[in-house]
Order: sequence, then structure tokens, then C-alpha cells
Amino acid sequence: YIHKHPRKEAVVSTQSTGELQEDTMVKLGDASIASPFTSKYSSVKCVCSIIRQGRCTLVTTLQMFKILALNALIIAYCQSALYLDGVKFSDGQATLQGLLLAGCFLFISRSKPLDKLSKTRPHANIFNLYTISTVLLQFAVHLYTIIRLVDAVHAIEPRKASIDLDAEFSPTLLNTIVYIVSVTLQLNTFIINYRGHPYMESLRENKPLCYSAIFTAVFMTILTFGLMPDVSSEFSLLIPPDHLKQEVFTTLLLDTGLNLVFDRVLLWLCGDAKLKPIN
Repeated sequence: YIHKHPRKEAVVSTQSTGELQEDTMVKLGDASIASPFTSKYSSVKCVCSIIRQGRCTLVTTLQMFKILALNALIIAYCQSALYLDGVKFSDGQATLQGLLLAGCFLFISRSKPLDKLSKTRPHANIFNLYTISTVLLQFAVHLYTIIRLVDAVHAIEPRKASIDLDAEFSPTLLNTIVYIVSVTLQLNTFIINYRGHPYMESLRENKPLCYSAIFTAVFMTILTFGLMPDVSSEFSLLIPPDHLKQEVFTTLLLDTGLNLVFDRVLLWLCGDAKLKPIN
């Protein structure tokens, strides 16, 4: 018979518990793996914060895909319309266009999520009915706008019989109108396709983007009506005839209104993802 001393058993039990705690204790540096998903609060509010920020990032990415797709189509057709007449944008015009739209590209990606988590959720990818439909409809309206205004220019300034693609740049009425239309339509894609509520702050709340869009719109209006001839000549732009000014301004307004209506109707019909039943 071997007598077991209770004090020794307690010491052995304490030692084994201490070894177990040392094995499971989080060491300095181990938290770097879980740091993006850790919170100093003990409540589940951090989970809602992650979902809100994730949805804001997802919506920003999806709307950027739409904007880039539409801008690429607009630029491609505008360049094609100029190429057929042997016309191109000057270096100053291309630089100005890049500067005016750079602010929109920068500030649209800095949108902040709302404080309240929405009951709806966005689509998970760009291959959905809403995205494809709105891109096709918007480009159809943009295409009609460009074709109509190019035809209006050709009615005043007929196309040349011989085209020299290697000739030096010279200001023309077609170059001026296509340039104004190109920048304005690209600006429209930012304004129309900006999602806003319920996943991120609205266009009015995103002050830098709002001010950048207003400045670009006002500047394009000045160039359209020739209110500052020195600025127009600095960027090799001509002052259009009076009746063409009104036609360009009215057509661009109608383009903006129609695309805004089409996008909002599609957004109401199929703009949000539907929850799938759990089997």
C-alpha cells in the first residue's frame, strides 16, 4: 500500500496547469494574424462596423467598374469620330481633361460608410441584371448624344474630302464640340453612377467629390457658351455659333436627365441583392 500525499498531488496539478497556460498563452506578435478582426470593445458592434465598411468598399468597387466601362466606351467613340475627320485632341486639351476628371476619380474612392447598417445588401459582383442593364442603357443614350451633336457640327462644317492624319493640330469646330461632349459625358457617369445611401454617404455629403463635379460642370458650361474667350483660346477651343451652343447645352441636359431616370428605375427594380433561403 502506497500512501499518496495530498500536498504533492496539489503541486503536480499546479505545475501541469501552469504548463497548459503557457502553451495556450498568446505571445507578443501572435495578434498580428487576427489584428484586422480584433476590437477593444466587448460588444458585437465591431461586427456591424466590419460589415458596413465591407459593403461600402464593395459598392465603391462596383460603381468604379461601371464608371470605367462607360468612360472607355465614350472615349473610344469620341476618338473614332475625330479620327474619321482627321482631327485629334491637343496636348493641352488632354491635360485639362485628365486634371478635371482626376479629382472625381480620387474623391469617389474616399467615400465613408454610414453609421447605420442597412437591411439590404449590394450585389456581390458586376455580373448582375442591374449593372449590365444600366451600362448598356446609359451608353445607348450617350451614343445618341454624340452622334446627334457630331451631325450638327457636320451640317455647319462639312467633312473634308481629303484627310491628313499626320498633319499638325489645328482648332476646329468638331474638335471643340467633341471635346466638350466627351468631358461632360464622363462627368455624368460619376454623378449618375455614384450609389450613396444606404451604404455610403451621399453625393452632397461627400463634399470634395461634390465640389469637384460642380467645378467641372461650371467650367464646361463656360467653354460651351464661350463666356471666357481667352481661356477657350488657351486650350485651342473655338466659340460655337449661337444656335449650336443651345443645342449642345440642351442635348447634354437631356442626356443627364434620361440616364439618371434609367439608372434610378433599374436601381429600384433590381439594384439590391436578394437573400437566398437557407436549406
